[in-house]
Amino acid sequence: MKLRCPACGAAMSLEVLIAHDDAREALIALTGISDELTRAMLKYLTLFRPSEKDLSFARVAKLLGELLPMIRAGEISRGRKAYPAPREAWIWAAGRCLEARDKGRLTPPLSSHGFLLENITFWQQQAPAPTLSRHDGGGSGGARNSKLRQGAAALLEWAGNDWLRLEIAQGLTMLSAQNMKGRPAAADMAVVGEMWAQRLAGREAWNEELDRIRIQTAFKMLADFEEWPNVAELIRNLPPRLIPRQMLEPPKLDMEKGRQAAGRLKEVLKQATKGKTT
Repeated sequence: MKLRCPACGAAMSLEVLIAHDDAREALIALTGISDELTRAMLKYLTLFRPSEKDLSFARVAKLLGELLPMIRAGEISRGRKAYPAPREAWIWAAGRCLEARDKGRLTPPLSSHGFLLENITFWQQQAPAPTLSRHDGGGSGGARNSKLRQGAAALLEWAGNDWLRLEIAQGLTMLSAQNMKGRPAAADMAVVGEMWAQRLAGREAWNEELDRIRIQTAFKMLADFEEWPNVAELIRNLPPRLIPRQMLEPPKLDMEKGRQAAGRLKEVLKQATKGKTT
């Protein structure tokens, strides 16, 4: 009996599959998650397969091994912040990755789970529809939440795989949930994101390693505003850039200056020696 893995593309008999150490580890990993999530993860893993060759079972087992602890925990951590990640969130985020691939916004093969995890930060649990009583005002709260989800989805699609846009999208989604005065309509959120991105892009050269935490910190400061802020407020609240010591260039030695200093020192010593002899 021949089997073909939908993720890595490899084909082998069931007997060999079970006897193969790496393949067995991949199978064990898959049995720890639900059927629907298994299908979603197998489709997601196809994004790691190079076009010219198959994924090895060792690679499949490694990729699943990286995800399983987070799936079981039901939570992920991004930018020093924890996000809920139930099974529904993983299924939704895997679908968003495949959709981005189909729309040309994500180019396989992937090298990490970063895009998947970034999508999970935008997942929002679908609240059950409220039961209206005669005193209810027509379910405006449910409609508002629906619009917020639509705005978040539009921002995520606009951001694509660009880290700066993803941070802007995440920040604007967080601000939208604060129900500030003057908040833009959900349908306009992607336009707002583009305006903020253009303003930021024209300000300085951004570095993901140095600036991601700065932008996250600035958005957290804006969360205390009563009225919807503008991008100038975000810029004003950016903390200073902290450059790791290992990234700093060592000071360059000025050889000529050193020679001059050595010459002056010799002259001083010479004068002092002459004074003693006289």
